[in-house]
Amino acid sequence: MNAPPPPAPEPPVDAGQRAAALRPDASCIVQAPAGSGKTKLLVSRFIKLLAQADRPEQILAITFTRKAAAEMRLRVLAALADADSPEGAAARSRDEERGWQLADNPSRLKIQTID
Repeated sequence: MNAPPPPAPEPPVDAGQRAAALRPDASCIVQAPAGSGKTKLLVSRFIKLLAQADRPEQILAITFTRKAAAEMRLRVLAALADADSPEGAAARSRDEERGWQLADNPSRLKIQTID
């Protein structure tokens, strides 16, 4: 006898705000407690913006700590290298089309701290 499939997970309570933060036509501020997925959300947004930017320097991400900025930069570079990610593929295609060479020039990613 087959067990019924588990129920689909409920969408997060803040699903609407997360979707709005991914819209590339507006700026956003992300505030949430530790472990809530802020960095993942901001990396997704950064990748989406890279896919349509004229230059990577047009995108600015600001965090509170150097550690957070370094983590975000690493995750953006990993997303660009991820062959299975549709968002990463679009940004990677833009990188190749524009000759940015972000893997070799990660300093072009403007991910900084407030200090």
